[in-house]
Amino acid sequence: MKTPYENEQIKRQFFEQLKGARGFAKSSVRTHADAITQWDTFNQNEDYSTYDKSKAAAFTEWLSTRPAKSKSGKVSLVTQSNYIRRIKKFFEWLCEQPGYKSKIQKNDVDYLRLSKADAQIARLGTTKKMPTFEDAKKIIEGIDGKSEIDMRDRALISFALITGARINAIISLKMKSFDKEKKQIDQNPGDGVKTKNTKRILTTFFPIGWDDPEKYFMEWYEYLESKGFGPDEPIFPMTSHSFGGGENSYSKEAIGQDAWVGTGAARKIFEKRCKSAYLQYFHPHSFRHLVVSILSKKRLTEEEKKAISLNLGHENVTTTFGSYGYGAMSNTDAVKIVQKLKDIQEGSSDTLALTDQERAVFEKIAKRIL
Repeated sequence: MKTPYENEQIKRQFFEQLKGARGFAKSSVRTHADAITQWDTFNQNEDYSTYDKSKAAAFTEWLSTRPAKSKSGKVSLVTQSNYIRRIKKFFEWLCEQPGYKSKIQKNDVDYLRLSKADAQIARLGTTKKMPTFEDAKKIIEGIDGKSEIDMRDRALISFALITGARINAIISLKMKSFDKEKKQIDQNPGDGVKTKNTKRILTTFFPIGWDDPEKYFMEWYEYLESKGFGPDEPIFPMTSHSFGGGENSYSKEAIGQDAWVGTGAARKIFEKRCKSAYLQYFHPHSFRHLVVSILSKKRLTEEEKKAISLNLGHENVTTTFGSYGYGAMSNTDAVKIVQKLKDIQEGSSDTLALTDQERAVFEKIAKRIL
């Protein structure tokens, strides 16, 4: 069945509203488009005006049984929740539009939901793979820096570790984005830096108890200056591609002067360097989680937590130290902390004491109970 013209027309209006009125980034609009595609597949491209609560219930059932390329062969609850949340946003908007108000009941949109049990599991999320501090050191120290490519790769991973910047922003940084004297990075969308929701983020190097990553990045930046890189050229350029003899040639040793178009090549660098260190692949975003984990172990004031949060581009401190920091704690770690607290209360050891991270976990639990 062909997609009704009205469907395509109203979808386009919704996407324009997300971008224009709500300021969503292109990537966020795409995630909503992907979610609506799930509905279209389930509903066999029928007109959106045929939506009702029975279809909503049938869709959630269909989504839970749909085959997927995963170990379980099914769509995870986290992914189901994301699809449903975005589709629900679409129909909430749609039922207010001319031509749909009388056809879609607003109360029926509420039927787009997971069960309470499944929603709770989805909120817990999946276990995040994050390198340890020692893993990060092994990866970075395993790059000898003899070639331009080695220098770039070492600086790239080092930069991800000490700034926590997102990979889209990192690969789009220009020489002028970094103030060498102030050691500040201006992630300015006006200069072409690709930040989440096109937010301007001013950040600096986080103190992680290891100075080499900052040194590697500074050496790389100054090396590019010595090569004559101008203010609008990328800090992390792609590998050199030259043309000769009628055939394309690729250099494994030298860089070019062009920026990467997408994040694929940069992600492969992380994958390659993890493999060289005989470690599993840790994707770039996991280094963002790692730096927050490192900082979470320090005794931080509320002001310092807010500063860290803003450096990472978060408005809300709980996003930083919930989803990224203590929120990454496993159930096993939580059990060990509770057992440790029991030993302290019983006075079985005079040497046992809670770390700052452990104490923060208990404070978080106490707030929930109260």
